[in-house]
Amino acid sequence: MRLAIAHPFLHVKGGAEKVVLKIAQKFDATVFCTDYDQHKTYPEFSSLDIRVLPRGHMTKLFALFPKRAREAAIAGQQFWNWKAPDEFDVVNAQGTPSEWVRHRNSPVAWFCHSPNREAFVLYEWRQRQRNIAERAVYRSFVHMYKHFEFATVPKIEHIFANSETTRERIAKYLHRKDAEVLHPGVDCREFECKGYEKFFFYPSRIVPEKRFELAIEAFEKFRKARKAAGGKARNERWKLVLAGALHHGIPHHVDYYNKLAELASRDPDVEILLDLQSNKIRDLYARCYSVLYTPIHEDFGIVPLEGFASCKPVLAWNEGGPREIVEEGKNGYLVNNTNELAAKMAYLADRPKLAEQMGKAGRARAERDFSWERFLTRFGAACEKLSASR
Repeated sequence: MRLAIAHPFLHVKGGAEKVVLKIAQKFDATVFCTDYDQHKTYPEFSSLDIRVLPRGHMTKLFALFPKRAREAAIAGQQFWNWKAPDEFDVVNAQGTPSEWVRHRNSPVAWFCHSPNREAFVLYEWRQRQRNIAERAVYRSFVHMYKHFEFATVPKIEHIFANSETTRERIAKYLHRKDAEVLHPGVDCREFECKGYEKFFFYPSRIVPEKRFELAIEAFEKFRKARKAAGGKARNERWKLVLAGALHHGIPHHVDYYNKLAELASRDPDVEILLDLQSNKIRDLYARCYSVLYTPIHEDFGIVPLEGFASCKPVLAWNEGGPREIVEEGKNGYLVNNTNELAAKMAYLADRPKLAEQMGKAGRARAERDFSWERFLTRFGAACEKLSASR
């Protein structure tokens, strides 16, 4: 089986990019993308066959769109018109709108990380942050996007969803009720536990939907409660460490980072670290006390898995994909607001043996249920079946 992978942007170190990397390495696949920056994504991509698609004839017209919409429109045009070379048996679509390759290619296996968040689950949330003119532009863009999406998705031969949450959203928004849930994995051999130092850790991309400000707010409440409690707790010094990749070319991402930096500057025990190498991230996982995770409507969540692999309890927001990963009271806690998050931080801080016990339970869960071997075996079997049906 010769596999081609279609994925729009390879310029960050995220969960979707990790899935693309693992599949490409396992099946010696060629990756076709619209943008590739080898210095900003996983360095292992540099040893693979990465091909950047040429920009279409409508690129100049799209220059009138806002940056986020412009990049999506350019990618959509590229994938809609792209015909895979005859040497490939199956095309694996990854991040949206790469599923539009089905317009000119068959068979296609789409690994759906999420139905387009801008057009569906986060549409109203995003619109509330825009002015009237921006809302009108994005409303028109989303209407156009849905036209092509609804023309393509019914034709796709096999759809994987990265979580039950995503499967439900595919059924709700895209009207496909046959998506198969296949959780991404984590390589536990890459992670270790070096202890439980007095800092909470939240690593993720620096984008508004990750809601780092909630972690900062909860940490402030945690600190105030510790001081008010008196005794030993009053004198303990805890830290909050935030880390993630920032796309400097997207203005609203930079604006969001600046707001976080301003919040963090008010507390010397809040630290934001940008664009760390993978080994530095793993070291922070290995030494932290607990992992925090507060995104809005997250579809799955690689961060909790990496926290588990590092034997750390996870405190995650009680919505979306994390509810499928975090087992309440066993390997972490699910919270509904910053008061609850601060309370759970304090609860664990006073119970180091419990934190260690929950962390070990998380590691066992990651090894049992979220291996890359399991993921790649099932993914490969589905693609082989599609290849045989040509």
